[in-house]
Amino acid sequence: MFESASLGRSYSSKEYSALKEELRGRLFAAQRGARERNVPVLVIIEGVDGVGKDAVVNLLSEWMDAKNIRTHTFWLETDEEKKRPEAWRYWRALPGKGEMAVFFGGWYSEPIRKLCCGGLNEDDFNRRMQLWARLERSLAASGTLIVKFWLHISKKTHKERLEERLKHKNRRSFTPYDKKSEENYDGLVSAAGKAITITDRAYAPWALIDAFDANFRNVAVTRALTAALDSAVAARDLPAQASSAAPGQTSPADGAGAERGDAAAFSALDAVDLSGAREHSEYKKKLAALQEDVRALTYKAWKAGISSTLVFEGWDAAGKGGAIRRLTAGMDARIARVIPISAPTDEELAHHYLWRFWRHVPMAGFVTVYDRSWYGRVLVERVEGLTPAADWKRAYAEINDFEAQLRAPRNVVVKYWLHISQEEQLRRFRERENTPWKQYKITDEDWRNREKFPAYMEAAEEMFARTSTEDAPWHIVPAEDKKYARLEVVRIYRDTLKKALKRA
Repeated sequence: MFESASLGRSYSSKEYSALKEELRGRLFAAQRGARERNVPVLVIIEGVDGVGKDAVVNLLSEWMDAKNIRTHTFWLETDEEKKRPEAWRYWRALPGKGEMAVFFGGWYSEPIRKLCCGGLNEDDFNRRMQLWARLERSLAASGTLIVKFWLHISKKTHKERLEERLKHKNRRSFTPYDKKSEENYDGLVSAAGKAITITDRAYAPWALIDAFDANFRNVAVTRALTAALDSAVAARDLPAQASSAAPGQTSPADGAGAERGDAAAFSALDAVDLSGAREHSEYKKKLAALQEDVRALTYKAWKAGISSTLVFEGWDAAGKGGAIRRLTAGMDARIARVIPISAPTDEELAHHYLWRFWRHVPMAGFVTVYDRSWYGRVLVERVEGLTPAADWKRAYAEINDFEAQLRAPRNVVVKYWLHISQEEQLRRFRERENTPWKQYKITDEDWRNREKFPAYMEAAEEMFARTSTEDAPWHIVPAEDKKYARLEVVRIYRDTLKKALKRA
């Protein structure tokens, strides 16, 4: 795999000087073109030791507009990072539209070096590489340009440079695996070859760079990055292909405004028994007992480092806010927080749609409650035609992958759908209109959404079918009676925590 990157090619100082200014100008222009077209650009710099990865990172900052470049190094995990899923540290650093991020090693560095040194078995290594391949596919599909460089030198050159660094005491180790991997060239190259084989895709290709000579290395990196940027710009400039559907029409397959077909005429929501009810005295007593259980269990989970991610979805006026308040009333306010989700900000729109949710992922032992969530991608964005069909259809797998990362290794993910009938929703809407202190809760948008009830039913049914997994199942809660729903919400979380603590 690395033969062409081990040839030891070079440019003389004279040749490099003759090329440098033109290359620099083309790279700068390509960066500007990508920025003007709002292309997010992610550059990953990796390679064997002694190839000048830091020099390449510095070169990019020097030759391009540094105001729009953010360089991120990922060495030892911080305490904050250790308490969250592995991908959290990378999601926070992803570029927005028109921005460029340079990852020094990124998500490849640690697993490659761990595999090389025996700190990671091959099955776990392959699993992590597949995870990053799926992430890159998702980012690329959402418009991010991904360019990955592996800087390479031959085993002989590597040995000579290591001896030179040792001779001049110019050796630095930032992680426990740096020193071992630096001394194990064959193991490092073997691990890198496996990583590249799994993750080299047309949407996120690896460029293997001969780094024997700094001049040749710089020219090769610059040309490859310029070509990638130019291709991204050209793709953005292509005229949009005419839609095969007639203007103003949307097929049921696209989801927007689709009516429920025969296959969806009877769904999981149709089968929900909405007759559950509780007497007020019984409700208060049971709620207090459940809240006390939750308070004790969340404290135990905090001590055990088990985090909880709770998702609330459901119909407008189904009582999500009231249920959340009763649930969090049974938690210590220092370890729980509620994240209300509304229309995304400009900053959030500039990133992958999951970015804003990754920002709020709870630390080990803490609880995050999402009032609405990433499921907007396959609900409101689908039904309202805010997202192309290809994007929301791809989102099911992306969401399952996201939740699997939240769940691992022993954390809790609980997803609630609060369900009410159309008749009860209408009654609550009218009550809100007629109650002064509730009028802020009802908007024209609520009435518009109600008109698309069948389309939302179809979208919800597919969402349940494709995202209710063993470790993150959907709980459809009958909410025709608010007291009953609140008790069910708290009980489900209590029982889930009990199981998680038994497994710990």
